[in-house]
Amino acid sequence: MRSVLLLVAALVSAPMVAQAQVIPEVRPFVGAFIPTGNQADVFDVALLGGAQVAVEAADMLHVVGSFGFSGPKYDKLVATGGHMHIYQIDVGGELFRSVEFNNDWLFRPFVGLGGGVRMYDPTGIGDSKNYPAGYGAIGAEFQLSRIALRFEGRDYLTRFKGLSGNDPVKTRNEVALMAGMAFHLK
Repeated sequence: MRSVLLLVAALVSAPMVAQAQVIPEVRPFVGAFIPTGNQADVFDVALLGGAQVAVEAADMLHVVGSFGFSGPKYDKLVATGGHMHIYQIDVGGELFRSVEFNNDWLFRPFVGLGGGVRMYDPTGIGDSKNYPAGYGAIGAEFQLSRIALRFEGRDYLTRFKGLSGNDPVKTRNEVALMAGMAFHLK
């Protein structure tokens, strides 16, 4: 719940920060949800989609709010089989460096950290559950004027109880690979 409040605070304060000569961005993305470790025993690789709202708060810092959705199938050996709706909401920061290719293009590699909440909503077998989640990110942006191509990889660490009802809550891991656009609104 605290993470959701932080996200709301960041999104509400973004317009105020934007008035202080910073650059707001909207970033739709698509990618892959890739379970690793014991999470790979439960979920299949799945399509991931979502959007980010970012504010360039300093010469080398973005404050980022993200929403993502994925609907992986889960293993029939774990439960009766089906789809899990996974929603990820988080807030984070990115440190980046701008490198000029020429007078028009900027290359902006970045690293990031963040945290939020993950909601697992199984279709047809029970109630949804919320767990805290954190991530580390690495990526790059190729910017031409106010539009940029973005590539990002995130390594998520979260908790998950499992699907059988008798499973203990365990720390789980997955990777999110994303590609998208960034629209610099100023």
